[in-house]
Amino acid sequence: MTDDSGQSQNSTNLGLDPNRLSMLDKDGSRSRIIPAEVTGYWMKRRNAVYTFLIVLFLFLPWTKINGEQTILLDIPNRKFALFGITFWAHDAPMIFLIVAIFAFGLTLITSIWGRVWCGWACPQTVFIDFIYRRIERWVEGDYIQRRQLNSSELSFNKIFKLTIKWFLFFIVSSLIAHSFTAYFVGSDQLTKWVYSGDISAHQTTFLIVLFITAVLLFDFGWFREQFCIIMCPYGRFQSVLMDQRSLAVLYDEKRGEPRKGLENPEKPRGDCVSCNRCVQVCPTGIDIRKGLQMECIACTACIDACDTIMTKVNKPKGLIKYATVSGKTNHIYKGRQLLYLAICVALFAALLYLVSVRKSVDVAILRAQDTPYQTVETATGKKILNHFKLHSKNQNTKDLKQEIFFPPELNLEVRMQSNPYEIKGGESLTTHFFILFDPAILDSTGAKKINLKIKTVSHPDEETELSQEISLIGPNQPKREGL
Repeated sequence: MTDDSGQSQNSTNLGLDPNRLSMLDKDGSRSRIIPAEVTGYWMKRRNAVYTFLIVLFLFLPWTKINGEQTILLDIPNRKFALFGITFWAHDAPMIFLIVAIFAFGLTLITSIWGRVWCGWACPQTVFIDFIYRRIERWVEGDYIQRRQLNSSELSFNKIFKLTIKWFLFFIVSSLIAHSFTAYFVGSDQLTKWVYSGDISAHQTTFLIVLFITAVLLFDFGWFREQFCIIMCPYGRFQSVLMDQRSLAVLYDEKRGEPRKGLENPEKPRGDCVSCNRCVQVCPTGIDIRKGLQMECIACTACIDACDTIMTKVNKPKGLIKYATVSGKTNHIYKGRQLLYLAICVALFAALLYLVSVRKSVDVAILRAQDTPYQTVETATGKKILNHFKLHSKNQNTKDLKQEIFFPPELNLEVRMQSNPYEIKGGESLTTHFFILFDPAILDSTGAKKINLKIKTVSHPDEETELSQEISLIGPNQPKREGL
């Protein structure tokens, strides 16, 4: 039902009944929320942030740093590339630190600036406000026309507009799904698969993209504010993460009450003119004048709407504004905020340390798990055989070559499959080698420490050399004079 102004009857009553959610009608059915358009100081800044985030999300998987995709989360191959640094499965502590920094960082931000994530950076808000609602305006008109179309009987005009709208929704959802999938399978690989047109060869990936497209179409096109109110746990965590010093979008009750149209008309009136504009523009349909609510995503739409009305009635702006419940200034060095900040700094310092000491190639030489040594008869007499294993872990994305150099003065005989040998990017290689030597080089305890030089070539102009000490062992030797 609509009144003469084109407002739907349920939208004028949104948020006014404290006994039901803002998205529900009196009979418990869903009341579709079609918020009014809003312009103003905060909307301009939100649009700038939304543009940046959408461009960042859509283009990051198609860019490269040091020859690697800027962000790649290749779970099957246990390869994770983040801004030029490649992590592997054995780098789990560093991956955990990155996730922990994000979690505690969001906790810190929430404790100081409230639900700024929801209103300014959450994909649910960003994509719906900046893309999907814009498509609705292009196809169906402004919010009054959309409300009238929503409540009108089924007709050719309604079917035509709905078809165009949902077709555009599908195209946008598909593009987002492909970019999202590129973060996990790699943009180069995904491009090849798309251009090949062979769906049967990559059926799993095709079904995943199709599923993500369907989920986005359902969520961003229809479910919308219900996700924020019903499913998202973050809105329920805010009461734990925020306190009276946390920033929030609040209505100045002292200045606004009693508002126009309420009882006792002889009493002095506050600045609120009961235009309900703050309710009309709210994407979750709440009445901000009832105080801080779980459904509020701090999108600032009500601030811009109220400021516009205050300007028209020649009253100062700020009846609805960013403020704290306590009225005190919010500081980062107070109580829990300081603890969260300390945890974030400690986690970031630990991550920097681990990255700085992380070697591109990790090498370890171990004695093989068989007899410590063997005595071998050769054409030149008895010799001692030692068996070693060299573990090389290539933490680069490019293939490299390694070569072991043994001390030439000891006349060691080395047996190994190949030297030099190649290690693929991101892979580990175990190389077995056997050393035959004259027992005379051993000391009285039957041991001899030697240094091996391991040269790694990752590029024709880039070589590194490591020194590894190993012990040759054999039977105890008689003491020699002068030793």
